[in-house]
Amino acid sequence: MAFVALAVPWVVAFLVVAAVSDNLGWDLRHAYLPAAASVRGGESPYPALADPILEEQKGYVYPPQLAVVLAPFAHVPDEILASAVVGTLLLLAFLTLWLLDVRDPRCYAASFASLPVLSAASFANVSLPLALALALAWRYRERAGSGLALGLAVSAKLVLWPLLVWMVGRRRWSTALVAGLSGVIVTVAAWATIGFQGLREYPALLRRLSEIQAEQSYSLLGVSATLGLPSTVGRLAALAAAASLLFACFRFARWGDDLRSFTSAVLATLAASPIVWLHYLVVLFVPLAAARPRFSALWLVPLTLVLSPRPGYAEGVEVLVPLGVVVVLGAVLLRRPATVRHGG
Repeated sequence: MAFVALAVPWVVAFLVVAAVSDNLGWDLRHAYLPAAASVRGGESPYPALADPILEEQKGYVYPPQLAVVLAPFAHVPDEILASAVVGTLLLLAFLTLWLLDVRDPRCYAASFASLPVLSAASFANVSLPLALALALAWRYRERAGSGLALGLAVSAKLVLWPLLVWMVGRRRWSTALVAGLSGVIVTVAAWATIGFQGLREYPALLRRLSEIQAEQSYSLLGVSATLGLPSTVGRLAALAAAASLLFACFRFARWGDDLRSFTSAVLATLAASPIVWLHYLVVLFVPLAAARPRFSALWLVPLTLVLSPRPGYAEGVEVLVPLGVVVVLGAVLLRRPATVRHGG
């Protein structure tokens, strides 16, 4: 329990520093709520391509459903709403592990003390809800209804699309259909709510965001740029890694190895994404918890991310730390099948 006792003050101190430095709820206050206010006022939530807020990581770049959901709360004082959301996100982090049969307090301490969870909660972004959705999709994977959680997750963040390959590879046609239909319906309904404002320009907005932020992030594009390699090298590396993981996902699924198939799909989302921040890595806790619900040294690997730069911009060889964490966790989890004792 000494490890748990050390983790608690670290988590509290991190959140206090975030609040004092005016970083608590950064994404919520600077991106989500302004977009929600625009929706509430009948305007487009999306910034112009030349808007400098994209470089400041303040522009709203998600599909519109998040802004639509938050629109009723746009008038709530930022500080109050940010505190409530941060607390809720920490609860979701707890529920994610609980759903995966994790009961060892040391596992919770290790995940909560890691920078992916801390940055996801303190910035108040969608990463932890997405991790919960993946945990639901895994836990109830034998039920068609699990497709709803997966469909909502993919519709909220398109980079999660490799999880659909996992469903198709398992030949869970009804689940894949539910995921696809629910994602499309929710997305179309959200765009309709804002009068389809910004829809035509949305692909260009995503490309512009990638141009600005990809090489500053922890993606393979970012690693390539930080090491001084041509961007083509990063793109080819990302394409090769994503393709290999998707192939593995499909093959494992056909062999009946659900866990390694699921793990490959989760890893593929990170490999294929042109932008990866530390909070994106919270999704790794889902296959980790599914494979190792009891505490082991593997749970300590994400804690090494404290050696990486501040949760925002990659710099120097420290950019290799997040990549190393992903590689180590992925290699161990894919090494051999694990016995899964739950599944809904």
